[in-house]
Amino acid sequence: MNTSKLNPGFKGLTIFLISLILSFEYNYYINISVFLICLILMLLSKVSIKRLCISFLPVIIMALGVFFTGYFYGNESATTDITDMTKIVVVMESAESGLQLAARILAYAGLGFLFVYTTDPRMFILSLMQQFRLSEKFAYGIMAAYNFIPIVKNEYRNITYAYRARGVKRNLFMLPMLVTAIRSSENIAMAMESKGFQVGAKRSQYRKLETKMIDYILVVLLPLITLYIVRVY
Repeated sequence: MNTSKLNPGFKGLTIFLISLILSFEYNYYINISVFLICLILMLLSKVSIKRLCISFLPVIIMALGVFFTGYFYGNESATTDITDMTKIVVVMESAESGLQLAARILAYAGLGFLFVYTTDPRMFILSLMQQFRLSEKFAYGIMAAYNFIPIVKNEYRNITYAYRARGVKRNLFMLPMLVTAIRSSENIAMAMESKGFQVGAKRSQYRKLETKMIDYILVVLLPLITLYIVRVY
């Protein structure tokens, strides 16, 4: 199933509900299963394998660090009279504790990357505005802030090149970047006013996002399945 074709708002709600249910459970079988399912869904959504490897590399390192921390220090004060049998029990409990924490990191990372890599941020904001009645004032503000990111990036590069061309060693980036941000925000505000934008006024949508039956089914069915598995196991 290509998750990039689902409604972004309902997809985010589904992932949020699943994450909320997993927060009350420490079963590493469930967490690892969720991680593998997210990985398969991202591959089916044609996410680059190279991109996944680069993204999950720090997550795996963090999970291994948490696992070995729990393994070596998880039950340090569990018992003082250590025999062969109690030593085996302590080691098994420590390994299970570390595995639970590491699996939780992988599960949440998988859910987060699944949403980020299969969702267009602009479409997500439009979905919140159209299906979840997010105020247009906040929606367009978030979209304007998101569009500022490439502008600030290009301005930073231009300022760096300008300093190099002039042989300036002390680079002062904040003031010119602040001026650029203020100028761009004024241009956006003037453009919105010239197009007749008013908060609360009825307006048409250039792109109307559709909500299909599969979106309603997944937002109800997947959290219920997760809750059932958590309660059973």
